[in-house]
Amino acid sequence: MACDEEGSSNLIRPQKPPNPLTASKSHQELHRELRMTHKRLKTHTCTRKTELQKVLEKRRWEQRMKASRDQEEAKKNRSPLHQELLKRHQRLEKLERDKEPQREGPEFLRVKERLRRTAVLEEGAGGKEV
Repeated sequence: MACDEEGSSNLIRPQKPPNPLTASKSHQELHRELRMTHKRLKTHTCTRKTELQKVLEKRRWEQRMKASRDQEEAKKNRSPLHQELLKRHQRLEKLERDKEPQREGPEFLRVKERLRRTAVLEEGAGGKEV
């Protein structure tokens, strides 16, 4: 066994002959550039949009812009009577909203009040029967 170890260390190990194409500097640079380009495209393809998505997004944007322009134009072209009617309508709606919470109040207070009324009515009805 000792002879085998000494003998194997003296043997020449085969080496792969260098490929002149891959060993060249220009080939290495080209390969590095291809790897970087592939890596960059790989990350961008996830965020890239298809042609259909781009067209649909552009169409939605144009529709929103047209709608906002139409609204602005409609506001400018309103008659004074129409503007006054809108103001009055908004004012009335605001008054109704302000009155509503005052009238109703918290629900637990309304339930408590109903229970009191029920208790008072039961006491009154019970006293008359006896």
